[in-house]
Amino acid sequence: MQPWPLCLGKFLFRFRSFTPLPLILLTFIFFKPLSPSWLWTAIGLAAAFLGEGIRVHCVGYAGSGTSGRESYLKADSLNTSGLYSLTRNPLYWGNGLIFAGLLIVYAQPLALAIFIVFLFLQYHFIVLAEESFLREQYGPDYEDYSRSVSRWLPLSGPYAPPGRPFDLKKVVFKENDSCFNLLLTALLILAWKESFFSGRVRQPLVFAGAAVILILIYIWIKILKKKSAAKAAA
Repeated sequence: MQPWPLCLGKFLFRFRSFTPLPLILLTFIFFKPLSPSWLWTAIGLAAAFLGEGIRVHCVGYAGSGTSGRESYLKADSLNTSGLYSLTRNPLYWGNGLIFAGLLIVYAQPLALAIFIVFLFLQYHFIVLAEESFLREQYGPDYEDYSRSVSRWLPLSGPYAPPGRPFDLKKVVFKENDSCFNLLLTALLILAWKESFFSGRVRQPLVFAGAAVILILIYIWIKILKKKSAAKAAA
C-alpha cells in the first residue's frame, strides 16, 4: 500500500485535465470581472501564450513516450535537456501560466489567487507521484538529475540544448487539445466580459465565427491524427 500522498498524486494525475473545470465554472458564477480594460486582456493573453509556448517547446523536443496527455504515469525516456535542464517540471509551469493568463484576461485577482493555490497543491501531489515513478524507472540516473536540477525554480545551472530536432508534427497532434481549449476559453471570456460591461455582445457574429473556425480546425487535426495513427499501424 503506497502512502496517501502518492495515491492522491496518481489520482490527480489521471484526472488533471478535468479537476480545474469546477473551479472555472464557479469563477463564472461567483466572481465578476473588475475591469473591461484592454490592458488586462493584453497581459493575460501574453501570459497564456507564453505558457503554451513553454508546452510547445517541451513537447516538440521531448523524447517519444514522454510529455504526453496519458491518464497514467509513463516515461519511455528521461527528459533532461531543453527546458528540463532548467527545471524538472516545465510543463506545469506552462499550464500554470495558461490558467493564470486566462484569469487575468477575466480581470479577477481573487479568482486568480484561488486558482494559483489550487494548482500549486494539485501539482505538488502529482509531482510526488511522478518522482516516485521515475526513481523506480531510472534509479541513479534520475537521482543524479534531481540533485542537479531544481524541482520548480530554474536556478540550477546553464541551459542544455535539446539533443534531438524539433518535431512539429508531434506538437500539432499533441497540443491540439491545449491550443483549442486556450483559444476557445479566451474567446468565451472576452464575450462574457463584453456582455457583462456592455449589457450585450456587440459583435456576436465575430465571436461565433471565430468559435466555428476553431472547432473546424480542431476536428480537422483530430482526423489527420487518426489517419496518421492508422497509417503507422498498417
